[in-house]
Amino acid sequence: MKFYTHIAGAILFFLILAHILHIQYILIGIFVASWISVFPDVLDKLIGNHRGFGHSIIWLIPFSIVGVFNFTIAAALLTGFLSHMLLDIFTVHGSPLLYPFKKTKFVALGKRRRIRTGTNQDKAVFIFILFLVIPLFLFTTGAGQILTEKTLDPVFAAPGETPQSTSNNSSAIKNNINIYLTVENSVNKNITIQKADESPTTILVNDI
Repeated sequence: MKFYTHIAGAILFFLILAHILHIQYILIGIFVASWISVFPDVLDKLIGNHRGFGHSIIWLIPFSIVGVFNFTIAAALLTGFLSHMLLDIFTVHGSPLLYPFKKTKFVALGKRRRIRTGTNQDKAVFIFILFLVIPLFLFTTGAGQILTEKTLDPVFAAPGETPQSTSNNSSAIKNNINIYLTVENSVNKNITIQKADESPTTILVNDI
């Protein structure tokens, strides 16, 4: 599959894992998973052997060792690499998971149903994964909640109010103070309340 399909797949699987395991530093994990998702093809291209050593599950060993030092990075490395292997077994050429011990290429589905790299099938897989990645990213990172709050503030504001004034009104409500006094001798009394950086407020207490 094309590099963009592998990157999208790596991001999808990492976001799922991050949500399940409550992984922090999600953006760093996304970057690492995206980078490692194209590593197998880049390495094999440099070696000159298409789908060879770069696609071997041997790489799972050093990636797992990284987890001793940084769990998030290790999770991203493993997720990005395994997502590449998973997607490749649905292609025509498959993936040599046991290389160099065995050069057999593992495949899934029948030959006619396998995906050819760069075809409309490849692009369709990319678009499908992308539709899953966007909402999952918003949900996992909390970006969706921020966007929703910013969108709903103007909607529920009173006519003529701005989101800022609505926020200020909310703060004012929270700062209300209830004062209970006993008025004696049938005399009205004035009480002045002043907060810092605000004009004084005078309250007239009437005898009941």
